[in-house]
Amino acid sequence: MKPAKTIDDLLREKNLTSEEVERHRELIEECRMREDQIRAYSRASQESMRRMTDELIKMARTAEELWQETQKLSNRVNGIYLRVTPAPAKKVYH
Repeated sequence: MKPAKTIDDLLREKNLTSEEVERHRELIEECRMREDQIRAYSRASQESMRRMTDELIKMARTAEELWQETQKLSNRVNGIYLRVTPAPAKKVYH
């Protein structure tokens, strides 16, 4: 994707006369102001995405650790169960 052109890029390409620039001065200034707002919003969005990614990575690590601890606990419970459960009665086959 090509980078977006700024109002100044467009003005240079169009070779407007000083009279044309003056006629559209308010519109040009509004465009510059909006470009500044877009840059600020983009920076804020990128920072938010970075923070969200960091938090998701932490959450994934925590979930993995929780799963591993759950597996250990399950193994311990199963071991205890096997020790305390009476052995089945022996079947006698004739």
